[in-house]
Amino acid sequence: MTTNKLERLFRTNSSVKLSAYVLLADGLFSLSSEYECETYGDVGDNEVRVYYSRCSLGQNLFELEELRESGVAVHLVNGVNGKSPEKLLEEASRYALEVVSELKYYSYLTSQTRVEYSLFVMKSGDVYIAEGEVDRVSLPYVSDVILEAHTHPISCTPSERDAVTAMVRFMEGLYASAIVGPSCVLLIYRVRPLTEEDLVAIRRLPELLESQRPWTGTMSLGRMKVLLVPY
Repeated sequence: MTTNKLERLFRTNSSVKLSAYVLLADGLFSLSSEYECETYGDVGDNEVRVYYSRCSLGQNLFELEELRESGVAVHLVNGVNGKSPEKLLEEASRYALEVVSELKYYSYLTSQTRVEYSLFVMKSGDVYIAEGEVDRVSLPYVSDVILEAHTHPISCTPSERDAVTAMVRFMEGLYASAIVGPSCVLLIYRVRPLTEEDLVAIRRLPELLESQRPWTGTMSLGRMKVLLVPY
C-alpha cells in the first residue's frame, strides 16, 4: 500500500558526528564497567580513538562493534588522553540540535495544519523524516534510534504521551528526544547511563516544565539535561 505522505531518508555531517559521539561514549561506559578501565575518547572524521588505562584490552571488543558497523574506524590507544564519555555526550548535544533543525520548516506546516512530523537519527547516522497525522505521530516502529524528535503546532512542551514515549525509548538506549515548535526547540539528552529514578523523572517532565514557565536555558534532571532554545 502506498501513500502520498512525505518520507525522507538522508544523512548529514551532523548526524554522522552525532552517531559517532554517542556510540563512542556508550562504548566507553561499557568498557569501564566490564574491564574496570579508565576510558576516554576523541572523534575525528570517520574515525575515533579510544584511550584506556589501568586495564588490558583486546582488539575485537563487542562494546565497540556498533561503531565499526556504522563505518567508523576504531583505534585503541593505551594511555590517558581525550575526553570523558560524559563530556562526549555533552558535546553531542550540539550536533543533536543541528540535526533537529531539519524539522523547523515542518514545524511551520504543523502550526498551519496540525499535522505532526517526526525525525529519527539511527545508529548508522541516517536521518529519517516522516509525516504523521493531525495532532499525533502514528508510524511503524523505527529501531536502532539514538535521537527522536517531532513537531508541535504551538509550543515545544511535551505532552504526557510524549513523556511516556520518550521514557520507553530511553529505556532502549535513546540518547536524546526533542520537540520542535514554531518558535522553540526542547531537547532532553542523557550525559550518563540512566537509572530507574531518571526514567521516572522523564514522566514528570511536562508538569515540571509547566511549573517553571516562562523558562529558557538548561535544566539538570538527574543524569539528563533539558535544553530549551527559542528562535
